[in-house]
Amino acid sequence: MRLLKSFLILLSLLTLASCTIYDNNVEGEADTVYSSTINVRSNDFIAQDEFISVAEYGWDNLDEEMVDYGMVLGYLRFEGTTAWQALPFSVPFENDLVNLRYSFDIDNFSLIIEGELSGNNQANENLFDRDVLRVIAIPPSVIVKGKGIDYRNYNRISELYGIDN
Repeated sequence: MRLLKSFLILLSLLTLASCTIYDNNVEGEADTVYSSTINVRSNDFIAQDEFISVAEYGWDNLDEEMVDYGMVLGYLRFEGTTAWQALPFSVPFENDLVNLRYSFDIDNFSLIIEGELSGNNQANENLFDRDVLRVIAIPPSVIVKGKGIDYRNYNRISELYGIDN
């Protein structure tokens, strides 16, 4: 009996030692995918230097858990179109190549315009006036991983995560 008891304890310890436990300290609604649209205006941007302008949009859905372990995506729909373009992307404009990208941190999502010609900030900002920005935040607990999932395809992602257009 004593040998059986020792064996069961040893077996339990080995089983626990071989398990990997993931604890991301997720609190609250950990399975909610957040989505928001923002109407971009040229006056949202502030020139950082002769090449770069930044528009900062506060977004309280971006907490530490989302920033560190989740997925934050940005898409842009040009005024008068129905297609969503995944960020980052580049567009040629007035002898310039304009790069549109984003950054994010806790409570903030920023849209960044970077041109290759100095002093073109105002023209580059006007290029995106009245376009629509879509931001999606996917918590780590619901990120879908697998072959063939194209996170640059907005229609596929909105279908996969049940995002209303």
